[in-house]
This record gives sequence, structure tokens and C-alpha cells, in this order.
Amino acid sequence: MSNCKKIWFFVLMSFCPVAVFAQSFVVKAEPSIVAVNSKFQIVYTVEDTQPGNVESFIPPAFPDFTVIAGPTQSFSSISINGNLTESSVRYTYVVQTDKVGVFDIPVAEVKLKDGTSLKSKKAAVEVIKEDANKPGSGTGNSQGQSNPEDISPDDLFIRMEFNRQSVYKGEPLILTIKLYWRNVPVVGVMPFNMSTLAGFDFQQLQVSAAESNQRQQKYNNRIYNTVTLARLILHPLRAGEITLASIEAAVKIQVPQQSRATNDMFDIFIGPQYKVITKQLKSAPVTLGIKDFPAGAPASFNGATGNFTLATKVDKDKIVANQAITYSVTVSGTGNFKQVNPPPLSFPDKFDKYDPTTAENVKTTETGGSGSKKFDYVLIPRSAGEYELPAVEFSYFDTRRGSYVTLKSDPIHLEVEKDPGGANIQPIASMPMVTGKKIEHLGNDILFIKTTLPSKLNPSGYVFFGSSDFWLFFAAIILVFAIICFVRRKMAKDRQNVALMRNKKANKVAIGRLKQSAKLLKADDPVGFYEEVAKAVWGYISDKLNMQGAEFSRDKVQEKLASQNIPQENIDLLIAVMENCEYARYAPGGSHKGMEDMYNEAIKAISRLENLK
Repeated sequence: MSNCKKIWFFVLMSFCPVAVFAQSFVVKAEPSIVAVNSKFQIVYTVEDTQPGNVESFIPPAFPDFTVIAGPTQSFSSISINGNLTESSVRYTYVVQTDKVGVFDIPVAEVKLKDGTSLKSKKAAVEVIKEDANKPGSGTGNSQGQSNPEDISPDDLFIRMEFNRQSVYKGEPLILTIKLYWRNVPVVGVMPFNMSTLAGFDFQQLQVSAAESNQRQQKYNNRIYNTVTLARLILHPLRAGEITLASIEAAVKIQVPQQSRATNDMFDIFIGPQYKVITKQLKSAPVTLGIKDFPAGAPASFNGATGNFTLATKVDKDKIVANQAITYSVTVSGTGNFKQVNPPPLSFPDKFDKYDPTTAENVKTTETGGSGSKKFDYVLIPRSAGEYELPAVEFSYFDTRRGSYVTLKSDPIHLEVEKDPGGANIQPIASMPMVTGKKIEHLGNDILFIKTTLPSKLNPSGYVFFGSSDFWLFFAAIILVFAIICFVRRKMAKDRQNVALMRNKKANKVAIGRLKQSAKLLKADDPVGFYEEVAKAVWGYISDKLNMQGAEFSRDKVQEKLASQNIPQENIDLLIAVMENCEYARYAPGGSHKGMEDMYNEAIKAISRLENLK
């Protein structure tokens, strides 16, 4: 075989495994945990193929399940910029079982047109018998509940879940915050505050796409829908029992909206309308046992936990006197890097030394941290000779073995030659006096003291207390204090005047309601739009005129506005907006243009009354 043919042969052979093994045949149950006698799907998927590539599907036997329907074949694909990137063929069964336990899903087989045969990979499904004695275990739906307090705490709650219940001080543990619900139509979760984790240093971890999506999970022998709200890595700051306070979250739930009247024809023909309510949830507190480090800690131990390595080096091992070098100490591995601090080192007396700089390259993981931390010490030898930089000792606690580990580097030999530009100079720290000329000889690393005086000096013996400046400053403080007291008393008096506060906030409240109506206008929701506009106008007038209860009627509003010398045309505009909104709420069907006109009329009516006191 010629060299050219050999090359082509090996090129083709290198691509053959890609063509054969790129396809896979997988199976899964949807969902993976089900209740006994409930229906679920078993889906066999041939990945990275198209229907024309499959010659036949050999169905399996289902000894543990009863087949309700299937197999039904479907094809899915994803294209980006017109190019097919993913494609698969699915075979779906609908099954059920009256048995309880964990069952292997039977293996199926497909034959492809290229002659290859694929068998499905192993998978399992768990079937449980739910506890019917617990509240909320029935098949009823909570959608009929309009009061958040009526929802059973067994049907909607949040939990704090830990990967371990007992760790050493400083050892990382993972906190997962999950929302559980069943028979409750959850539509959203409001952000919550994580400032309640006292006693821990914590960092937030990225929640994977699979965890952030809804899935089913077994808890207390019941099946729940779950979603992961947050995942954090915690490092205990002290030993002993630490109780984590409850975490609060607000959950949005969709419930039917009560009809405006009995036998409402609107609800009879198109079904009930829904609204979103908010349910405040609070997790149960959790107590963790944090173990202290055992006795006998090495002198170089500073609280670091994990698994580390130690390395030291200098950027130059042969230099000239008065030339700077960098001595680097690097700690690498996994663990709690926040407790890895610069090791205390004792350098030769004839060296100038500077505080170390820290460079951290650590990625937060479930093990606490992974990466390295480097400490750079800048040193300047002032005399020629041969020196030995000290060994570095670093200790940490290995939580897996439950013992201390001490790492020690080798000392580094350093050769310093004489500075050809001058004589040897003592280190700055040991010099009793340094002249400007000598400091110039050292270079630019140290500058000489300034000899020029400041522009303004206080005379010798000057005392601020009792001086004219002191009394002027004291009088200014008294004046500022009096002004603050006056303003605070006026604000407190205004807050006690409920009518005044309502009057001041009337415009702000109305604007907020009109913003909501603008959103409903864009969404082309006439019923909600007219209802929000009516609330905005009536609420604005109620706050402005401080009218409540039975006195708050259309006639009373006209009478009170007229008594305050409001122009009649402004009163007529306001009443017209109120009447049109009431009519449109119960007889919707106007055009989008009519809704825009009503929105503009409401704004005009409110703005004309804004100067009303």
C-alpha cells in the first residue's frame, strides 16, 4: 500500500467511530417517580438521527406495567441559521401499574438502515403509595381557594436541605432551598433575602437548568412538584450547635376570582376569571452540629480546612546587592481559602522586606473553593554574600481523615553579588540616621523626607477649646440641631393628620393605578382596564376630599367639589369619566381607540384637580 493510500485509510478510520457512536438510544420515565395506579409515560429516544435512518423499532415486553397507549412515534429537531444541529426520534408509551417499588424500564431495540442495531440504556421508575392519612393527600384541587391562609401547609412549603448535618468548623456544606407544592397552581416566586444565615460565611452557587425547572420528588411518602430556589455553600464560623433561622419567601398563586354577582352570565359563558394572590411562606428552622478542631493543632495552623499543596520560588536566584527580588509562596488545592493567610516568615537581617501582596485564583465549588492563593514578598538585599531564605510551613485540617497536615517547603539558596555602583549599605530598619545623599544612592525605592514647610502653621501653644473658632463651631451645631428638631416635629404633626397625608399621596397612588391600567391597555384587556381606571379615579377623589363610607357618592362628590370653587367643566369631566368606566366595566366591547381616549380623559380629569387642597 502506497504512503498516500495509507494516509487516506487512517483518516477515514478516524472518522468511522464518530459516525457509529454519535447515535445513542436512551429511555426515561416522565415523571421518574409516580403514584400507584397513576398514568405516566415511558419514552424511548434515538438521538442524533432522523426518521429515515430508522428501519424498525422492536418494542419491549412490559411485565410490570399495563400499556394504556403506544408506541406513538414523533420526531424533533433544532435548527440554527437554517442548519440542522440536533434531531431525534421518540417512541412513547402511556402505562400504569398497581405495584409499589422501583422497577427497571424494559430494554427496547432499534435497527438503523446502515445495518447497526442499538439497545436502550438502563433506567428505572419509582412507584409509591401515597399516605392518604395526611392533610391534602386527596386528589382535590386547591384552585378553588381564594384565601392564601386556606391553603394547607402540607400542600405548599419551602425547605432548607443540607448535604450533611454535622461538619467541622470551616468545613463547607451545601444548603439547597426548595419550594414544594401539590394541588396548588403556583405561578411565581418573589426574591427573598439571605441575610438570616448568622454564624456562617456563605457564597451563592449557580443553580443548574435541571434544578431550576419544575420536577417531581418524593417527600414524606408523597409526590410533590419541586423547584430549586437557591443553592449556597456555607462555612461555619464557630463550633457548637448553630440554628439557622427560618427563610421567608412570597409565592404567587393563581386562584379563581369571585363573581361580581350570583349567576353572573359573563362567568357562565366564558368560564371564571382568575387572579393572582400572594402567599407568605416560612421554612422551619434547622439546627446543625458543628464540630471543633481536635487538640494538638500545629503552631502554623490558622483554621484552613481542605486538601492543599505548598510551593515556593524566587524570580531570580542570583542578583546584585540593592536589587529587588520576589519570593512567592503558593498554596493550591481545594478547601476553605478564606482561612489561608500569608505565612509569617523571618528573612535575613540584611534584607529590606515589604508586606506581601496576595493574588487569588479561586473558583467556588461544592468543595468550598478550588484553585490557588499566592503571596509575593518583595525583598532587597543590601549586602553581598550567600543567603538562605527560610523554609515555609503551612498547616491545614484534613476533614476526610480528621487530622492535621503540615506542609514544609525547602529553604532557597540565594547568591548576592556586590553592587558595582556603590558600597554595601545597611538595611533601612537598622540605620540610626539616613542622609538625603545616601537615600539617593539607594535608587527610587525610598524617597527623602520633604524639606518644604506647609503653607499654614498654627502658632505654638494654640488651643482650639475656648477659642473664637470653637464658639462659632458650637453655635453652628446648636442652630443645626434646632432646625432638625423643628423639621421633625412638623413631619410628625403632618403624619398625624390622616386627611393631609391622604391628600399628599393621592396623586402618587392614582399614578400607580394608571400605570397598571396602561399595561392592561397594551394587553388589550378591556375588563381589567376599565376596572383599574375606575379604581384610580374614585381612589384619587376619596383621598383628595377625605371622603369615606356612605358619604362617598357621586352627588356628594359634586357638591363638595362645587363648594371648593372647582370649575363646573372640570367637575363634569370627572363625573363623565366615572360613569363611562362603570358602564364599560359591565358592558365591555369597546374598541382599543375608545380605551385610549378613556385613559387620556382620566389623566386630564386628575391633572385638573391636582391643585385642590
